[in-house]
Amino acid sequence: MTSTTLLRIALVSAALVTSSSLTFAAGPRQNHHCKLADGTMDMAKTKKACLADKGTWVKDAPAADAASAPKK
Repeated sequence: MTSTTLLRIALVSAALVTSSSLTFAAGPRQNHHCKLADGTMDMAKTKKACLADKGTWVKDAPAADAASAPKK
């Protein structure tokens, strides 16, 4: 193999690793959050941790722009 071929392989490999790690880093968007008994929201808790602390697992309100859009 020539050095040009090795360089091309290295660049393609680096591009694939970078693009795949960026895709999986975002993960799915969370649309529920923990509402504690005192009325505060704890965005970091999981559903299991929220329910263990006597909180409720509530769905987020729809986005303001989607709610104000006229329905057909």
